[in-house]
Amino acid sequence: MQESTRLDYLAAMGVVGWVPRQALPHAAFRVPPELPEPVEDSLPAAAVETAAPVVSISSSSGAGPARAKIIVRPSKPDPEPAASVTQPVAEPQPPAVPLAPFYLQLWMAGPCALLIEVPEPGLESASPGLRLLQDILRAVRLPQMPHLYADFHWPLNRNPQFDRSAKAASLALQAFMQGRLESEPVVSIGCFGTHPRLLIGPELDEETLPHDREEALEQLPPAWFAPDLDTLMQDSASKAQLWQQLKRVMSRWQSEE
Repeated sequence: MQESTRLDYLAAMGVVGWVPRQALPHAAFRVPPELPEPVEDSLPAAAVETAAPVVSISSSSGAGPARAKIIVRPSKPDPEPAASVTQPVAEPQPPAVPLAPFYLQLWMAGPCALLIEVPEPGLESASPGLRLLQDILRAVRLPQMPHLYADFHWPLNRNPQFDRSAKAASLALQAFMQGRLESEPVVSIGCFGTHPRLLIGPELDEETLPHDREEALEQLPPAWFAPDLDTLMQDSASKAQLWQQLKRVMSRWQSEE
């Protein structure tokens, strides 16, 4: 019998491991496989049903044909599934508190820009606030007739999905001032009110306003801060404090003359 035919017969019978009892013609030399140890008959029925059969060839006598013997080995238990790793869930950030609407006007008085918080429609030609502003400009030797240059409304639009937080308002006001003053010969910025404080950052604590010094701004001239015009008209102590501050900063525009 040819070797290929013999292997086909064995494969058809399901014999996967066999050793010839004597040398076969036209057969290649084969290394005898290592057979597993016999398993005792005390295996449970479930293990026998699920065990993978191992087939070997044995013979009971030296003259009889080789017979296949099935030895059952218990299957390995399935590994326990690894405990699922729970990824930490990021806590949702609280929504930003929207900043109340406000209105600012940018006035130009020579080399000094004035950012003034006013109620709409703002300063009028005969309003007490404008007359007080003219008195302040005259005292510090600035043009007494400033002109309205631009205005800033917050929020920028009516879309409720637009970010209306104090941080967004601070970034918007800084961009507004940088764009308006980019080509203007301004050496100082005077800020009247609470919301011009957004030029420094999103904090709007009235008690931390720098009323006693100038504040350096990024890509902008230094700024000085004062209460709104209505407060200055009603509080003489605030006007005295503002005057002391202006005597220290007015040298900026006087040196430009």
